[in-house]
Amino acid sequence: MVLIKKVIEVILVSLLVLFSFYYTEKAIGLIESNDPLMKKIKDKGSIKEEEAINAKVEGDYLIPGYNGLVIDLDDSFKKMKSYGSYNDALLVFEEVEPNISIDDYYDKYISSGNGMSTNIALVFAVDTNSYTLNVLNILKEMNVVGTFFIDGKFTDSNTSFVSEAIINSNEVEVLSYDNNYDELLFKASIDKIKTLTSTTPKYCYATYDNEEVLNLCSKLSMHTIIPTIKLDNNIYSNIKGNLRSGGIISVKLTESNVRELKILINYIKQRGFSLVTLDTLLNEERSEK
Repeated sequence: MVLIKKVIEVILVSLLVLFSFYYTEKAIGLIESNDPLMKKIKDKGSIKEEEAINAKVEGDYLIPGYNGLVIDLDDSFKKMKSYGSYNDALLVFEEVEPNISIDDYYDKYISSGNGMSTNIALVFAVDTNSYTLNVLNILKEMNVVGTFFIDGKFTDSNTSFVSEAIINSNEVEVLSYDNNYDELLFKASIDKIKTLTSTTPKYCYATYDNEEVLNLCSKLSMHTIIPTIKLDNNIYSNIKGNLRSGGIISVKLTESNVRELKILINYIKQRGFSLVTLDTLLNEERSEK
């Protein structure tokens, strides 16, 4: 009986403490909600909130959405309370995901980012060893990154290239296996990339509408991209006047194209664009809050 009584007392004390914390938080919340500073944050801060933009489906194509922004009232209040007055610069925001995201669709092609930033992605399809190290060295020298879609057969005999690409912050995705799309071989290539890079491939590459690629990648919950601009030759002259935010630019690996790659990168930079990985380009999160 004594033991039961002590257990009951412990339970009652614990409940009392919990209720005390609960009502204390409620009281604090009530006080804060009636504070003139909090009211000002709600009134003025709400003007700076931004609605999320849903991903758009246009026929067989998909354009990524963009996260919205809402005020984090508690954190904003704490910062401004310490500061002593309302200040727009001290507003704290939280991101809100769109109702419709690209991850709701895998059976559509993506040919660009959402264009909400100045980002552009350079992509390279790799199925032979030609010029791969040259490109990697140029990207490193120019302090930019790219996305390499690599054939599984190439990966099997060039694991050091894959590792070096990742070390230099580039992105590695699966292109095919010996130029075909057998599901078992494709999955094996994915597993190989995962082992080498500790990242999971998310994108497939097609130069044009290709149902074989789209169906396989959709089945594997991977997005299929088709470049916005395909540069097969004369890459500098062919890019002039064609740059736009969110663009996915593929560069064919040829001797002449690799010679012009530095010129291309400099031109993109001079036009005010930033080169990022494909995953960064297609991410619906905001780069700045």
